[in-house]
Amino acid sequence: MAIFNQIRVINPNMFVESTWLDDIVTARVPLLVLRNFLTPEVRNAVVADLQQCREQIRVSHYPNGALTTLGPYLAKHTAAPENYFTELRDIQPALPASLHALRAQIYHWVQHALRLESLQTASEPALGDYAGSIVRFHADCVANPLHNDNIVRDAAGSGLAVTHILHQLSCVVCLQECNAGGALRIFNKKWQPEDERFKTPGELGYQSGVIAGSETCEFAPRSGDIYLFNPAFYHEIDRVEGDTRITMGFFFGLTDKKMKHAIAWS
Repeated sequence: MAIFNQIRVINPNMFVESTWLDDIVTARVPLLVLRNFLTPEVRNAVVADLQQCREQIRVSHYPNGALTTLGPYLAKHTAAPENYFTELRDIQPALPASLHALRAQIYHWVQHALRLESLQTASEPALGDYAGSIVRFHADCVANPLHNDNIVRDAAGSGLAVTHILHQLSCVVCLQECNAGGALRIFNKKWQPEDERFKTPGELGYQSGVIAGSETCEFAPRSGDIYLFNPAFYHEIDRVEGDTRITMGFFFGLTDKKMKHAIAWS
């Protein structure tokens, strides 16, 4: 049995192993990092272009934290999904072309590394395409509380296409690293229904008792890193120090038992 803190780092020249996808789904390998795929030139151009979108950046406040984002995230709109698609339509014209190009490139790399036959943005027949990614900003002193992500649970009963997936994975692209802090910590503990007793209504995330005694994997992303993990396992982001930590990310769900096809959303 592999030690839980094992992180697999791959580069563009490595042979793609058939086990990589299953290793991430099961968290046998809690984190798969694609390093040296994204060039500093492309990354810096996207970060520069994001400065033009400042008016579109939204802050969602919670009693125990805040989320600063460019683009909608579905978990906020599960009670009224149409608001997610409205927010996306409103923001779409302001998003820079470089961001769309980067996302297409990331989809291509992820599809190749996981040996997927398809990875495309999810779509609703009556509402249109989902947001294919979201940009998140963690400023100095901002942390992200302990939580897990599970759209099948959170949007149950909505009938949305993304609730029919078999497995949910997370992809994050580090566009700008912070000076210190900002590490991602993943715990070897997958969400269970009985964990809801550790949740405080109205707050982000779960109380730390839910992961008592669980093994940990810690990862401080470098600028340009693309990293993949199973977000059903509890995870948190350490308090950021210095420069704003900027990431682009999306969820993607495997739609078939052979794990060859995936749909993405944010």
